[in-house]
Amino acid sequence: MRHRLAAPVALAAAVAAFAVVFLVTGSLIWAPLLAVGAAIGLYLMIDDRSATRVDSDSYADDARGRVEEALRVVHGIERLSRDVRHTEARRALEDACRYVPELFDRVRDRSPDSLYSTAAQVGGHLRSLDGVVRQYLDIQRQPVLYHDPERLQRDGEQAFRRFADFALDSVRLVNQGEIAQYTANLGTVAPPSLPDLGR
Repeated sequence: MRHRLAAPVALAAAVAAFAVVFLVTGSLIWAPLLAVGAAIGLYLMIDDRSATRVDSDSYADDARGRVEEALRVVHGIERLSRDVRHTEARRALEDACRYVPELFDRVRDRSPDSLYSTAAQVGGHLRSLDGVVRQYLDIQRQPVLYHDPERLQRDGEQAFRRFADFALDSVRLVNQGEIAQYTANLGTVAPPSLPDLGR
């Protein structure tokens, strides 16, 4: 958290150093040089992260941004799903909107290094789903404008279910890694049985 304060504090120190040096010396050469030096020094003292840590923080910020972007699409799909009249189609969309945040939470907990790629991939699928939902609703509202609207709606409903199944399967896949670890830990929880010494 300290690294977030480094830039504003360094900037304030630069302004203060410039003002003090300029008031004392009246020099337009020394004032900016010492202000820059003070700012850099203070910045480096406050932000003492290693290069690896900076990369890790940057990755985490990027991943968090991708997840937030994907969740905005999920919330939009949730709002749109309320207008879907077909019960199974609406349920499939509700399922998908429930599974995707769960997927992100589980990936963040169990495999944070793959959160960015997961959010990017799922986010792309979500944007496609959003487009399908919008088109589906237009077909539902004005079927006369489309050739074979029943088939188009059926295809949309199948797409909704496929996406919900994909999201659920993804959560289960993340859980499989967790279950493998759980099973391995079960073997180490119980103490080994002691040999019978023939009492």
